[in-house]
Amino acid sequence: MRGREPVQQFIVVEHVAKEFARFLNRVQNDQVDILGSFLIENEWEKYKKDSEGVVQSLELAGFAIVPKEPTDGMIAAADKTLAGGLMGQRGARVYVEAVFGAMVDGWIETYNPNLILDIFSMALSRASNPRARRDSGGMDSSFQRFRKHSQDMLAGLIKNGQVVVPDEPTPEMVAAGVAETAEIRNQTNQQVSIGADPTYLANLYENMVEARPK
Repeated sequence: MRGREPVQQFIVVEHVAKEFARFLNRVQNDQVDILGSFLIENEWEKYKKDSEGVVQSLELAGFAIVPKEPTDGMIAAADKTLAGGLMGQRGARVYVEAVFGAMVDGWIETYNPNLILDIFSMALSRASNPRARRDSGGMDSSFQRFRKHSQDMLAGLIKNGQVVVPDEPTPEMVAAGVAETAEIRNQTNQQVSIGADPTYLANLYENMVEARPK
């Protein structure tokens, strides 16, 4: 019997750099464009600094790119204080995944993507203009012409199982997490009182975001 294929780790900076290579080389569909695919795979490192700039700009604005399905490391970091408590109980992984998923879904349902798209657009504008690369202070509203490309870039992240989220949960996200703990309690007939505490849920979420793959 064949062994399971190893899961390739998603690297945010590499992916975003390849998106820069795609857009700035005008590659419409790299799956059928052999030359375009070659350019993306062989020139993406040219755009690594631009990609790192995007990630840094997002972080400065209070955002992070995380996998929608949390990694083992994120789940392990969810609760740093209860070594023999919640994390030692059977089903803890299911609980953490469910609560984190509910909070992320709560964000997706309520957030306004304009600031995120502005960050992408300004980065694309700088990358497309060598002078703008050197003079980031000269930015004007012309970066808006990259809006469609920015939307495609964000869609590419989502297609690859990633989502741009705040590094601290919004009230709507905490409410979604609290509602999820109530749903879990109803399904299992068990008390999960600590999980329903808003402060606890906020810490759980922040720990997981901090432990994201980078």
